[in-house]
Amino acid sequence: MDPLVSIVVPIYNAGPYLERCIESLVNQTISNIEIILVNDGSTDDSLSVCEAFAKRDGRIILIDKKNNGVSEARNDGLRAAKGFYVGFVDPDDWVDLDMYESMAAAATNADAEICLCNYVKENKDSTVPVLVKQSGVIEGDRILTEIAANVIAKPSFRSGETDIMGSVCRLLIRRDFLEKENIWFDKDVAFMEDLLVCIESFLKCGRIVIDEGAYYHYLVHDSSAVNAFKANFYEKQNKAFDKLQALLVREKQAEALRSRMANRYIIIALLSLANEVHKDNPQTLGQKLANIDRICRDERLAGILEKMDLNDVEPRKKVELQMMKRKANVRLYLYYKTFNKIKSMLGKG
Repeated sequence: MDPLVSIVVPIYNAGPYLERCIESLVNQTISNIEIILVNDGSTDDSLSVCEAFAKRDGRIILIDKKNNGVSEARNDGLRAAKGFYVGFVDPDDWVDLDMYESMAAAATNADAEICLCNYVKENKDSTVPVLVKQSGVIEGDRILTEIAANVIAKPSFRSGETDIMGSVCRLLIRRDFLEKENIWFDKDVAFMEDLLVCIESFLKCGRIVIDEGAYYHYLVHDSSAVNAFKANFYEKQNKAFDKLQALLVREKQAEALRSRMANRYIIIALLSLANEVHKDNPQTLGQKLANIDRICRDERLAGILEKMDLNDVEPRKKVELQMMKRKANVRLYLYYKTFNKIKSMLGKG
């Protein structure tokens, strides 16, 4: 009998965290699962950890392959999956033991292609549940306006606005739906590959059900993707942004989501500025300032900022956007250097 749920874990050098992750999967309250561990060319002890678990539990499928990136690792797991539903877990995170029993039941009862749950952000010094405002069954136009739009970006930069983290790790998806719609992770995208799959899945599905449990524990640490320095970050984010725009055009939703895409582009610029001032950036001060100046002179960004009413923006973001608009690269460098230092001292991701 095929498993009800397949869980795909893409693994690259996750040794310090991997055992906790896999333990949370093998001890799920639902037993009819398969756990697909995809070792993506790890150079630490990740493979030996996976092998030890695979010997103990026959539900574990181990795929050992050359490093080819997280997108292809997830795709390899999808190709191997036999479950009616498929979920994804990152190897430095972990999940509550009833996560997949609860989500599978919610998806089945609602006859939904996708179940979405809440998550817990785990920092060094804090544990913070992050909850969506929506509940119950979401279908029709509400998928676009309440889910997809908020995954792309907040509706505005006013205080109190919230978005939805576009991570496949909080989803349980019918595998036949993914196969029918030919949805895969884009191996040519280094960032936002999660978000692209989320948006494509949301736009093509007919029904989403929200499980209000905060089951998924998202660990933020110094080497997390969100905290690490990323070379050529702005270029890579722009490439992913263009792919997202092309997806919206194909699905005839580009105009409906135009304002959210504009906000997304501003977010990309803000994250890129902070990345240029990251403590691990090996470039010279002159190179960093030149990169900041290049971001500020981006014509697409300038056009978006020109149309924005900065009086309708929360105070901190207003300061940042005003400096971007004025192309004040030195001031932006000093601002983000101070901001990054404070964030590091507080231990926040």
